[in-house]
Amino acid sequence: MNKKKFLKSRLILIILLAFILFLPTVSMAADPLEDPNAYKPNNFNTGDANVIVGRANDIITIIVNVGIIASVITLMVLGIKYMVGSVEEKAEYKKSMIPYLIGAILLFAASGIIAIIFNLVEGTDLL
Repeated sequence: MNKKKFLKSRLILIILLAFILFLPTVSMAADPLEDPNAYKPNNFNTGDANVIVGRANDIITIIVNVGIIASVITLMVLGIKYMVGSVEEKAEYKKSMIPYLIGAILLFAASGIIAIIFNLVEGTDLL
């Protein structure tokens, strides 16, 4: 009975994969391989792109600032608890500082990487 269910689930999976593979994925009026200039977005305005980039920059700045404030407050609370706590509590706070440090590093690294990518792309035609 278990083998029949296994084979039945494999058959359903194969049928679904075959169905997905044979579906057309691109629908364009002109073939981009013959004429790459045939597909161009209409009504592209560089002012709209600048507005989107400006808003994204504002959102990233807010996220980074909130993250900095939250990490400083958390570090202060953990530090005070560490100074006041007993030996067993200090061991627990050391354990809780590892995820805190990993999160802080990820927050600052991610915002730094985004800023570097933005600065590299800003001077090109991509924006």
